[in-house]
Amino acid sequence: MSEPLFDVSRFDIEQEIMEIGNFASILKNYADMVYDGQWTSSSQDDIHTTLHGFAHLLDAHADKMMQSHCKHYRLNEWKENTDYEQTTENSMAQGKTS
Repeated sequence: MSEPLFDVSRFDIEQEIMEIGNFASILKNYADMVYDGQWTSSSQDDIHTTLHGFAHLLDAHADKMMQSHCKHYRLNEWKENTDYEQTTENSMAQGKTS
C-alpha cells in the first residue's frame, strides 16, 4: 500500500502522546489503591495479570503511534512512489503547497 487510508497530521501524533499521559495517570491511581489497601485482590496473580494487561495496552498504543509516525513521514509501506516525490518536489520549488 503506497497511500495511507487517511492523512496523519501533527495533531494526531500529539493526541496519541497525550493519551499515554492519561494512561500513566490511571496506572498511578491503580498503584496507589493497591498500596493503600483500597484495592484488594484474592491473589497476587490477579494483580500480576492486571499489570500485564496494562503492558499489552501500552504495547498496542506504541504500535499505533509508530504507524502514525510512518504514515506522516511516508515511511515503509506508505513510502511514496518516485513519480509522486518528483511532482511534490517540483511543486514545492514553484512555491505551490498541497
